[in-house]
Amino acid sequence: MPITIADLGFIIGKWEGIGLAEYPTIAPVDYDEGLVFTRNDKDPVIHYEQRTWIRSSDENNGHPVFWESGFIIDKGEGLFELVSAQKSGRVEILRGSPVNSDGNIIEIDFTSVSISNDARMIKSGRRFRFLENIIDYELQMSTTANPAYDRHLKARLKRPGL
Repeated sequence: MPITIADLGFIIGKWEGIGLAEYPTIAPVDYDEGLVFTRNDKDPVIHYEQRTWIRSSDENNGHPVFWESGFIIDKGEGLFELVSAQKSGRVEILRGSPVNSDGNIIEIDFTSVSISNDARMIKSGRRFRFLENIIDYELQMSTTANPAYDRHLKARLKRPGL
């Protein structure tokens, strides 16, 4: 039986954690992240808002880095779509099929099908691993400056207070 958006109901709420941004064209940087998932019970959709801040021991600590908002949409028959709008104006549509890899662990590999408003981007992908109280994710991308499909972000998020 395919996984549905209802199976992801346990992710609703606030998540916090630490991540690492790295890519061949940038210096590695640690970041703090806040991620909030919400939904109504009428539509097969989860809304999310993700924000990150520099994590460092210098004057840059706490400066905003990234902000995006979007939706995880259950398209039916085991296909999910991730629609992302970023503060830079870039809009991405990614698709993937969730799998239940081990009891209560749901994994989704999303791959871009459309990227708008950013001529540098060639391809992007996101891999999520949802556990009861942990979300692990990675973001991969290829760009005109680095055509190889390399990891850009990696983070682990937990519920506040855990």
